[in-house]
Formats: sequence, C-alpha cells, structure tokens
Amino acid sequence: MKKVFTTIALFSILAGIPVSCQKENIIEETLSVSENRVVYSLRYTIDGVVRHITLIGDEAWHDFLNRMFALAEEGHSVSICKENNSYRVVSVKEVVTYTTSNQEDAYAWADSMINKGYTVTVKYDKKSGLYTCTAIS
Repeated sequence: MKKVFTTIALFSILAGIPVSCQKENIIEETLSVSENRVVYSLRYTIDGVVRHITLIGDEAWHDFLNRMFALAEEGHSVSICKENNSYRVVSVKEVVTYTTSNQEDAYAWADSMINKGYTVTVKYDKKSGLYTCTAIS
C-alpha cells in the first residue's frame, strides 16, 4: 500500500512538471491616455511691471485670474493678454470699457474678452466698490 501511494504521489508530481514549465503567453494591453489640456501663454502687468507666464489647464487659468482680481482689489492696476495676441500690429485700436460692482460679472467679462484676443486691464475702486475693466484690441 505504501508503494502504491508513493508511486501515485510521485506520478502526480511528475505529471505537473511539464505543465509548469510551459512558456506562458503574456498579452500586454497598451493603454492610451490622452488629455486635452489648454495651454495659456500670457503676458501680464502689475502696476506697469511686465511679466510672462505659461499655464496648463483651465484650473490654473482660473486660479491665475482669481489672483489678478485679488491684486486689483488691493489697489493694483492689472493687465492681462494672451501672448500670441500681445504683439499684433493693429492700425485702429478698439477700446471697450465695462464697469460693475459685481466681482463675478467683472471676472466673467474679463475672461471672455481675454479669450477673444483683447488686452484687459482691471482696476478696482475701494471707495465706490466698482470694477472698471477695459479691453483693448
């Protein structure tokens, strides 16, 4: 009985060896992830000092615009334009002025005008509580 058990056990082990030594077919799936993120290349001034910045994504853009409005509320004059529009030569300059006491309206207007290619200047008057936004093409 002991020999039969040993023989069966040995046969079971030996039968499993070829299966475990076979080459396994590995199938690798390639994942392709693409992100469509907007890149903003901007030229901006704070109290006449020119600066440049590159932002990636809408969240970074809105954070930047919020910082610029915060600086305007502190009394600074802030101008923003997209870099590709900043050096255009235009014979006739169009000037559009928007005045409001609502920060959200001023923000939305400035965002829209900058995206249309205008250079937007934002000033805030603490006494009157008015935002004066000027867009120049």
